[in-house]
Amino acid sequence: MTAQIERPAEANTLTEPEVRRCLPDPGVDTSGVPFRMADGVHIPAERYYDQGFADLENEKMWLRTWQWAARLEDIPRAGDYIEYSIVGESVMVVRVDEDTVKVYQNVCPHRATRLAQDCGTFGGGQIVCPFHGWRWNLDGSQSMLYGRRGFVPESVDPAKMALKEVRHEIRYGFIWITFDDDAPSLDEFFGEMDEYLAPVAMDRMRFRWWKYTVLPANWKVALEAFMEAYHVMQAHPELALGATGEAYNADAVPYFPRGMGHVDTTAPALPDSAFVLTESPVEGMGFGEWFLAQNQVLFEGTDATNTVRDELIADRVRGKNLPDEELLPAFFQEYYAYAQDAGIPLPPPDPKASSYAFLFPNFVMLGMPGNLLYYRVRPNGTDPNSCLFEVFAMQIPIAGEEQAPARPEEPIAPDDWPFVLRQDFENIQRQQEGYRSRAFGEATMSPRYETMIYTMHNEIDKYLAR
Repeated sequence: MTAQIERPAEANTLTEPEVRRCLPDPGVDTSGVPFRMADGVHIPAERYYDQGFADLENEKMWLRTWQWAARLEDIPRAGDYIEYSIVGESVMVVRVDEDTVKVYQNVCPHRATRLAQDCGTFGGGQIVCPFHGWRWNLDGSQSMLYGRRGFVPESVDPAKMALKEVRHEIRYGFIWITFDDDAPSLDEFFGEMDEYLAPVAMDRMRFRWWKYTVLPANWKVALEAFMEAYHVMQAHPELALGATGEAYNADAVPYFPRGMGHVDTTAPALPDSAFVLTESPVEGMGFGEWFLAQNQVLFEGTDATNTVRDELIADRVRGKNLPDEELLPAFFQEYYAYAQDAGIPLPPPDPKASSYAFLFPNFVMLGMPGNLLYYRVRPNGTDPNSCLFEVFAMQIPIAGEEQAPARPEEPIAPDDWPFVLRQDFENIQRQQEGYRSRAFGEATMSPRYETMIYTMHNEIDKYLAR
């Protein structure tokens, strides 16, 4: 879980640095961007529904940034593939051999037929066009062109007819892609965030489940619901444990921009930090009691960040009747002892390990050692008022335990999700409707509580200004 933070009394008032970090980068001229971010306070409503703005995002951001398309375990054997689509473009991620993965544009160079759908295996090591039977080897080279004698030879030169590769790199078990050959390297894209992601050991994790829905909302509206904890008090009364108003501390989670649009909530271990680990966000409740109670709600409301094995361990700790200050150490002592006995290779405790983070442009993760809940949100085609919302529960399994690759379940209606997510989906739909109201022109934001959202929008404008 994210370390809960209490600000010293003198830091309760919004500070100039907090405001300044939400302002657009002065080194980037965004004056030509429509509905641009300008003052570090407001977000124009049109950014959430205007088709012209969405078209700019699609061309200048989605097709130029890095984004994760698949996991390595999605394609365990040679010939396995999985499709990924974004703003009208489709790619197929293909396992060539044990050590090689390729990503190709999912289109036949003959007459544009999609070569792959969803996921599966290319039998016999051949990628075959279902329309006219043209074939390619798994390495993308053409192996057969039916009736080649009927074509102008130079028009079907094998070098021209090879499948078009998409730039990709592998990190943390994810396969990241970009359509832009001039995009920064993945090292540069992650930058400082690597310090906070590496200790999480995502490469050891496997999907427990993968669910999705289509929401009638802009992708940013949907994602932003998971990019701040400010809404917990009102939207999630179970997570707030009954605390209302100022009895639930809105200052409990700090946010730290890490560059390139990424944000993390891991407090820096610096002697002059403005934050100190002290109390739970719920007035009158000890931190250990709050931690165990919130985790129980997350287990019941998501079955992702916390699972049945974690809740069983929490029950053991609750049964010991320990003083509050001993609850958290006792939980993690039991947690790591259980993992060792069960052969679960948890990463060692690390104060820099992210437990709540946003990776630009569309990836939010939260959890605890060994478990993570991921959200991946992307436009549904090119419609600015619809998005594909995916939720992934990941866990580090017992060493050597094999499992079949997770596949997305059938789309789940927003009303049929676990209650925590259902509460968010209800507000997402209401927001999208409100953004289009004539009475609403711009969102008024908090530089302290909604830092992740500012950071995402400012980074989008950098892309649109290029």
